[in-house]
Amino acid sequence: MCRALKPGMHPSRTFIHIALALVATSLITPSRHLAAQGGPKTSRPAPGSSATTTGQPSLRLPRSLVQQLVGRWRFAIWFAGNFDGPPDASGTRVADTLYDDLRLQWTEQFDNSASRSQGIMGFDQRTSCFYSSAVYSDGTGAELLTGTLSPSEPLVTFAPTAAAPTGDRPLMESFTLTVIDQDHFTWVPLDRGWRAVFTRER
Repeated sequence: MCRALKPGMHPSRTFIHIALALVATSLITPSRHLAAQGGPKTSRPAPGSSATTTGQPSLRLPRSLVQQLVGRWRFAIWFAGNFDGPPDASGTRVADTLYDDLRLQWTEQFDNSASRSQGIMGFDQRTSCFYSSAVYSDGTGAELLTGTLSPSEPLVTFAPTAAAPTGDRPLMESFTLTVIDQDHFTWVPLDRGWRAVFTRER
């Protein structure tokens, strides 16, 4: 709304046009020093600095391997020297997802023994390593392992988290987990003293 001019005022049409042009320019063109003067700042990612492309290990293979181990399994154990005979022990393992698809929990029960065991296994995104822990009803402590995934096959090599004594102990307490297919995987110590073969129950 225009106000009536006070007596004695004679505005110039040119002056009004210049004033309007200056106001329009200030509205259209932001000040170059706005951010430095405490105004709102905008951030743009620097070229090649995307967080999704640097420093993040792929989770596809670890997630796939963990999920293939979920289910109900029959296991059979053969000790060294018994390659073609009936298994020396057998039982059932049940593995369920724990919290998310990178972790699972499992329980085992032997067929002809009161021996039981349970544990967890998963993949740690911070260290890019697998981990495994287990306790046994006939044991005296917990088994704590860390594992490295092979880049060329679904095989994880586990070793004790604590320093093992010299001799054959490191081989006895280290294991390989190999996923053969959707329905079979093996758990074998590095000293080959025994092997466990797991078959999925349908």
